[in-house]
Amino acid sequence: GNRASLAPTMFALMVPMATALLIQPLSTQKMGRSPLASLRMDDIPQSRSSNVVEANREDFVCEFEIPKKGIAEYGTAQMKFKPLLATNSELVVVRYDLPFGLAAEPRGRVVVITKDGPNGEKAGDILRFCTQWVDRDPILCDVCKIMERQLQNSFDQVVAALVSNDGTYGEDIVLVLERPIE
Repeated sequence: GNRASLAPTMFALMVPMATALLIQPLSTQKMGRSPLASLRMDDIPQSRSSNVVEANREDFVCEFEIPKKGIAEYGTAQMKFKPLLATNSELVVVRYDLPFGLAAEPRGRVVVITKDGPNGEKAGDILRFCTQWVDRDPILCDVCKIMERQLQNSFDQVVAALVSNDGTYGEDIVLVLERPIE
């Protein structure tokens, strides 16, 4: 049935050191020609909930190294996507060594961070993407697209994507967050 899927979920508790990186939307960007393995992110269709005004804003652009383990190199992921919020927001990319902890909960059509974390995530941030492992391939999980479907197990699918980062194939996880700016 409808078990308590609204309760905040803690994923794991050990949080080693990591880095947070703040990225503003760029109007000019140079896209490198790095190998993208199975990641093709320019074409990710962005979904929006009906009660969010269409954001007539500059696309977010970010780039980060895809998590790897040992000598397995996957190259750089380059993302360009629309802000979810019509009001001012910024893009924040957070990287954690595994295992990591994250306090987040589903709120309607989005997953929201509920507690400030040591790597720069803040309560109120919207989780937009996270790295996910499918078989041995890294992909980007489009969290808002999953939540938009509003299935009973939508949040479970997001949790499954997060916990696929169990250290088997990659040593860290990347979270792409959208932070409302007051």
